[in-house]
Amino acid sequence: MSILAIDLGGTQIKSGLVSDDYVVEETFPPLMSPDNLSDCLSLLNVLIQPHISDISGIAISAPGTIDTGQSVIYHGGSLPFLHEFNVKDYFASTYDLTACAINDGKAAVLAELAKGNLEGVKNGAALVLGTGLGGGLIINGQLYQGTHFQAGELTFLLPPKLGKNEILDMRGVQVSAVGLIARLAEILNLDDKKDGPAVFQALSQRDSRIYPLFEDYCRYVALTILNLQTALDLERFVIGGGISAQPLLLEEINRQFDRLKAEVMPVRAVIKRPDIVACCHSNNANLIGAAYLLKTKMG
Repeated sequence: MSILAIDLGGTQIKSGLVSDDYVVEETFPPLMSPDNLSDCLSLLNVLIQPHISDISGIAISAPGTIDTGQSVIYHGGSLPFLHEFNVKDYFASTYDLTACAINDGKAAVLAELAKGNLEGVKNGAALVLGTGLGGGLIINGQLYQGTHFQAGELTFLLPPKLGKNEILDMRGVQVSAVGLIARLAEILNLDDKKDGPAVFQALSQRDSRIYPLFEDYCRYVALTILNLQTALDLERFVIGGGISAQPLLLEEINRQFDRLKAEVMPVRAVIKRPDIVACCHSNNANLIGAAYLLKTKMG
């Protein structure tokens, strides 16, 4: 039987049926994200009822810190009303179905581990470039979540400076793909400040008004990868988020990584270069990753 996977995002709720071998068999029209728990549960009911007799369980991907053992969501990120919501208990008592929950960034990592560009990789990581910087770690072939289920929350990395750090200093702000597109679209005088394809069309032509800013952005991503590589010694990094579909992004990140590594002789001599590639999955990554977690729990 299929798993009903549901991705609770800050702007949309996405859902689909995922097979035992992690193929998304069917997706359903996205719903606008609610602003309170009551409306959220009503929308979930709309998604669940048509499939309740045909699914083996429900897998939830959501923002926030999530205790995957108990399937309890804390803080809720962009959906703060989910704070302390127990996914497993609610779906068991309401629908008599097995359910689990996982942080959305970690779901994307699990999707790559299950059937993607981290499949068969013993030690790797994913960086998800979106509004902030999400991701997760695969250590010894397993998702590493840390003591407080917060490993991989790269958004909160701060620069090494002696003065006071501000929100704008957080790595998730510095490498926000949403922020990058908005800045470059403004310089290009685009009417739609979210028009990523138009921005990358200009970048592909090496538009001198914006390409140096794009290089700086990719250098910052590459610096993040290099620092993680120094600490963790990984085999492969996969880059996710909608922007990762642009081949130019991966080309420039790899170029900037090689430049950074070459700049300091001991780094050049000692630190091994990891693979840096795009994620295999895009819009369905969180659905696949959440389903993967549920299947491992069900045995």
